[in-house]
Amino acid sequence: MILNLKDIYLAAAGGLLIGLATSIHYLLKGRVTGFSGIFYSLITFDKNSFYWKLSLMSSVVLSSSLLFKYQGFTPILEGASPSFDPINQISKIGYIGAAIAGFLVGFGTKLGNGCTSGHGVCGLPRLSVRSMAAVASFMTFGILTATLKDQVVLEQPTQLLIDNANITNTAAMVISGILTLVGIIGQTKQNKKTMIDAIISSVVGLVFGSGLVISGMAKRSKILGFLTFNKSWDPSLMFVMLGAVSLNLITFNLLDKPILAEKWDLPTNKKIDYKLLLGASIFGIGWGIGGLCPGPAFSLFPQFTAQIACVFLPCLALGQINANKFSQYLDQKSKKL
Repeated sequence: MILNLKDIYLAAAGGLLIGLATSIHYLLKGRVTGFSGIFYSLITFDKNSFYWKLSLMSSVVLSSSLLFKYQGFTPILEGASPSFDPINQISKIGYIGAAIAGFLVGFGTKLGNGCTSGHGVCGLPRLSVRSMAAVASFMTFGILTATLKDQVVLEQPTQLLIDNANITNTAAMVISGILTLVGIIGQTKQNKKTMIDAIISSVVGLVFGSGLVISGMAKRSKILGFLTFNKSWDPSLMFVMLGAVSLNLITFNLLDKPILAEKWDLPTNKKIDYKLLLGASIFGIGWGIGGLCPGPAFSLFPQFTAQIACVFLPCLALGQINANKFSQYLDQKSKKL
């Protein structure tokens, strides 16, 4: 076991920031901040939510870019692990591994209606039985997959697509900043009364992205270190979920109605069905292979790698689209029975 108290402090602090971001979104707009659902709305150009979700996701990238600009590869706390580690972003994951992991994560999160943010950070504090079952499933399969992979897959040689992190980070900062503004402007043009949606979402994304970086979830090596049970097991990411869920357990139960919305915009399905369990399990397998879920994958975008930006994320989208078709097929088949 690797136990670094400085890393645990940062994990808990980052978890609290993630909890703060999701609490802001929940208390003001009554929404769950689920990154797999946000990503699916973006790739399918959902007309009712596209712009505010664009602002949220872009501001996650912007937050990561800003932190890298001012922090670089030096630790936030002396003695802690660096928040950014580009070589370890792509170690133990070649192009084939990135494709498989991305597809499985996309397919699983869409079929199971959530990932670590939607089911974990936001579902557990609402005491959702579906989320409890999903978290148990994807954690179990994530740990089993990562631990098994550690025994059979040798570390791969690594090479960054562009061997200058400052160039890619600056480009990501500029592009994500522009896209955040595009989201705010687009939301305003769509409906001036909902401009606040995109502004709130931008704040949520900035705080959430900061939490991902500070906690260590922007590093695949950190995530896989937690999922892989061996002599080098790293327990620090346990405190990310603990910090986020503990805060949300309080804030999610403060109000009877959201401050800036007429009612809660929450999942209504409360059944633990085979699609939920199958989807969460498939997501866990993909998570164990790649060490990434949608939120952290976007926070890594500024340190541009082909495996993540050009393979994992497109395959994530492909997996979600196919899972939606598969889910519709299952629903049609059940109606005929």
